Amino acid sequence: MNDKLYIELPETKQSRSEKTLEDILQAAYEIVELADPSLFNGRSLAKKSGYALGTMNKRLGPIENAFVWAISKGRDLHVESMKKKFEQFDSHLSIQTFFEVMVDFFFNTIKNVNPMVIRFYEDCLTRQNKQPPDVHSFIDVLAKPYIDLVQRNQSNSFRQVSEQEAILLLRATLTLLERPFVELNPIAGTEDHRVIAISTLVGMFGNSTIR
Repeated sequence: MNDKLYIELPETKQSRSEKTLEDILQAAYEIVELADPSLFNGRSLAKKSGYALGTMNKRLGPIENAFVWAISKGRDLHVESMKKKFEQFDSHLSIQTFFEVMVDFFFNTIKNVNPMVIRFYEDCLTRQNKQPPDVHSFIDVLAKPYIDLVQRNQSNSFRQVSEQEAILLLRATLTLLERPFVELNPIAGTEDHRVIAISTLVGMFGNSTIR
């Protein structure tokens, strides 16, 4: 299922419409960065963007679309940062070190995210699609960078995987790392969570012949 937001612009006054939409979406992004879902409404967006509610409805449809877009943008920027970590990882280091680095990076990032923001995003997409959305598919873009990392690594601690297997494993990784935060599980971000995550991921992705 595609959870990407698509906003169709009016056919007339295209350039002006695009500028209006860009301003509104930028305002939504700045509001989302405050990580307070109580601000994800038309009043806050009108105040931040300087546009009237009617204008925003015309450009966006439901006002929540702007916040869905903004949350998605922030999420994609986070994935891009993870991709760079993959590309910069020292090819002589082991899979244990790789997941220690990645789990710490993920925890440090998500600790700055209000879990209610993620819930807002998922609730909006559920209403739009009339069924729970595929909340894991955005991580799929890391499959190819991960395979490239494995192929250049010289530690013999990474198991070779196909792209489809990498996608499934990465989605499982997201569940392991993110869902405890979203579900407000007390273990989220603790040392126990870290140890469990690293051990599980090394077992999932690692070369069993050296363990």
